[in-house]
Amino acid sequence: MEIRCKHCGEYFCPCNDTLDLIAEGYISSDSVNTCDDCWDMIQLSEYDLEESFSDADPGL
Repeated sequence: MEIRCKHCGEYFCPCNDTLDLIAEGYISSDSVNTCDDCWDMIQLSEYDLEESFSDADPGL
């Protein structure tokens, strides 16, 4: 089974565990429509954003 990534448009094959969950009806293919490369980039960008926020008062 190949799924098209909603970010880059490339087709990818999910891992066997994910395929089993889809076959058993626990998840749908729509919930795993991001390839590993795009997922890594999303996680990395969220990590970078968390580090850029500061609770410090900018007026000090």
